[in-house]
Amino acid sequence: MRFPPWPPLLRETVQLLEFFLHHEGRASAARETIRVDGDTVKIGAWLAKTRTKHRAGQLPEGHARLVALFGGDWTTEAAVPAVLV
Repeated sequence: MRFPPWPPLLRETVQLLEFFLHHEGRASAARETIRVDGDTVKIGAWLAKTRTKHRAGQLPEGHARLVALFGGDWTTEAAVPAVLV
């Protein structure tokens, strides 16, 4: 999957996920990848791993932004991003 040129400073994975949600209109699948400035980012695997870390209480506070992206509960595969509701 190719995206249009990325806005400057959009390299943080949470920001990439937010851009993906707005651009694609859906959450990423577990094995989904995107191309960013010539690099492949495993956005789906990152989100799945982050959900697992959150459930285990191992997610850093800085990732609280994910809660806002999904309007609260973002820890299940069926979670619908708030930006799409």
